[in-house]
Formats: sequence, structure tokens, C-alpha cells
Amino acid sequence: MRFSDQFRTGWRNLSRQKLRTTLTIFAIVIGAVSVTVMLSLVTSAKSFLVSSAQKTGMDKRVIVTGSTGLDYRESTWNWPDGSGKRIDKDTLEAVTKLPHVASATLYSQVQMIRSFVLESTNQELEFKNLSFEAYTPNGTIKHLLVAGEELSEKTNGTGILVTTGVANDLGFKGRESELVGQKLVLKFRTDMGPPDARKADETAVITGVVMGENGDGLSVDLEWAVRMNTMEWTQKGPNGQTETMKESQIDRYGYSSVWVSLDDKKNADALMAEVAKLGYGAAAGQEEIDTQATVFTIIGAVLGGIGGIALLVAAIGVINTMVMATLERTREIGIMRAIGATKRTVRRLFRVEAGVLGFMGGLFGVAISFGVAIGLNQLLNKQLEDSGITDRDIVSISPVIALVVLLITTLIGMLAGSLPARRAANMDPVEALRYE
Repeated sequence: MRFSDQFRTGWRNLSRQKLRTTLTIFAIVIGAVSVTVMLSLVTSAKSFLVSSAQKTGMDKRVIVTGSTGLDYRESTWNWPDGSGKRIDKDTLEAVTKLPHVASATLYSQVQMIRSFVLESTNQELEFKNLSFEAYTPNGTIKHLLVAGEELSEKTNGTGILVTTGVANDLGFKGRESELVGQKLVLKFRTDMGPPDARKADETAVITGVVMGENGDGLSVDLEWAVRMNTMEWTQKGPNGQTETMKESQIDRYGYSSVWVSLDDKKNADALMAEVAKLGYGAAAGQEEIDTQATVFTIIGAVLGGIGGIALLVAAIGVINTMVMATLERTREIGIMRAIGATKRTVRRLFRVEAGVLGFMGGLFGVAISFGVAIGLNQLLNKQLEDSGITDRDIVSISPVIALVVLLITTLIGMLAGSLPARRAANMDPVEALRYE
């Protein structure tokens, strides 16, 4: 008996009890949808993470710090306090000469600004829970642009990038492009340095709005930031003469770190080993990506397990359906055995019938999952648009996941049907013919 004949026979037999068959298939559909959607969400999130990291060059990035033992996330927020090895221009020169370095820049935080004002609306925001990073705009550090352009030499050193969170706080959510070209007035702190050390406000031109990799904040040219981090005041010397004094946070403690862009992400370990020989700490962006990807993998395993429980419950339903089928078709089984059907043939017929239940449940489940993915994308696209992210339709169901789920549900059906199939095959033909 050909497999196609067995499949048709199985489907015809299941059609006799439409309600019971429908409920059993529905249970499998729930499990199939759960597994497919959950795994697709996790794989889509991982794919989005890797794609975003590649766009910013994070996968090829190494951060060199004065302190050893810091991970990547800690390195991005490293504040020099004199406890570690000093990061300065000599450090940059030494690191730049190392193998596999495509480009590098000193990196620092501007600490002298207390607030900033959007000139067009006169709205002022305090520097609370915001970063103010500074680097040389030579292509080493890149962002996910929402509007405008990155810092570059043509911004004349007074350009500034703002993150989408800052744009939202300024009232430009969904209208980030309108911020480009507007002016921000930077107001200095008065609680640092001598009382006479005062600085006039600085004016920056917004060149772009970006997604914040390390939280929300601002980004400026490093050379300009060095000037902003330097306080000047006058005081009387020992002979009564007037002296101009300068104090710079960078001169005192050095820069925060050196950010390096590699020629190939595979060379991160080799570069970090060379950096360690110089006495500095180093952390690779790929390590952070791998850490986050591992978290997604764990989440995927947990969610997949939940979906697996749903499929296990569905398997119990398949067993129940097939046991009832063997009881209802006892006389039919006896006739098949009487006219020459072997135990193997009967066993295979019932296994295929159970497999049909699993296959149809998986097929409908995968089809519904594609519909769920479309619905999720419509919801997420709105959220992405509101956040200024240009990516769309990030949730996708790969053909591999769809085929694997379909295969698993079919196998679960066949395995669940093994016990009833064995029971049917072992029936005594004479007793089966007497049964009514």
C-alpha cells in the first residue's frame, strides 16, 4: 500500500469524526503557533541586534581603558579618576601603531555642562541621566542615524549630535528631522573650580539625531570638548601681578578611553593581547554582542520549552483520539486482518493517521504564525517609527523554523499514535470480527 494511499485513507477516517478531529488539530495548532512565533521573535531580535551592531561598527570595535578587568559596557562609561593608567595622546599614538587597527580616536566625557537650551523654543533640559561624549569624527565611532548626518570636519567643530531620547524631551518625537540645523545653547556648571572660574555659554548646531547606544545624550567634536573642559580664571601672584590660571579635567586625569576600529572583527583578541602588553585594559564590542545574543538564546530556550509543553498536551489529545478510533473501528480492523492485512500494515495505517493529525495541525499553525507575524510587524513598525528607527518588519518567520515545526508536529503525531497503532495491530481478528 503506497504512502499516498495511506495518507488519503487516514484523512478519510479522521473526517468521520469532524468535531473530535478538529479539536485535536486545534490543540496542535496552539502548540505550533506558540513554538513558531516565540522562536521567530527571538531569532528576529538576535538578527536585529547583530544588524544594528554591524551598522555602527560595534562588532569591529575595541575600547582601550586605563583600568583592567572592565567589560565592554563598563568601558563605555569609564570615568578617569587617576586610579588607573593614564590615557593621553601618547596612548593613542601607541595603540594606532598596533597591528589590525584601522582607525582610532581618544574618547572623553564633557563634565562642565549643567544644562542646554534649544534656542528656537527656549526649552531648557538639565543634564540628568544623560551622557555627553566627545571624540574625533574620523569614522571610528558611528551611530544609527535617524535624521541629519554624523559629525565630520565640515561641521567646523561646533556641530552636535542628539539622541532620539533628547529629541523626544525637546518635543520633537517623530519630527527629528526638524531639529537638524537648530541651535543648542550649552550652559556651564558653576560648582566646579574656583569661584572666579566662569565660562560663557557655548552655542552648538545640531547636525544629526541618532539612536543612543549607551543611553541618551549628546556628542561633540573632541577638540571642542577639551576647550569646554578647561576652566580659566585670573588671580594675584606673590608679587601682586595678575596671573591667568587654567585647570583642565583632561590635563588632570587624562581621557576616558581610546576607541579602536579593527580591520576585521576576528582580530579583536590579537589586538587586546597587544594592548595588555602596554599595560592597558581592553574590551571588544563583539563580546557584548555575544553576551546579548546568549541572553536571547536562553530566552528562546525557555519560550520554546513553554511551546513544547503545549505540544505535549496536544500529543495527549492525539493519543485519546486514536484510542477512540481503534475502539470504533474494531470490526473494520478484524476485516482487514481477515483478508490478509499484516500487523505491520495495520500499525502503519494508524501511525500515518496520527501523523496526518500532527501534519495538519502544524500546517495550520505555521500559516497562522505568518499572520501573527504580520500583525506584530504592524504594531512594532509604529513603535519603531515613533522611536526614529528606520528598520521595518523586523519580525520574520524563517523557512527553516516553519519546516522544523511542521516536521516536529508530524513526528509528535506519529509517536503519539504508536501506542494505539500497536493496540490495533495486536487485535485478534476473530475477536475483532465478533465485536459490535
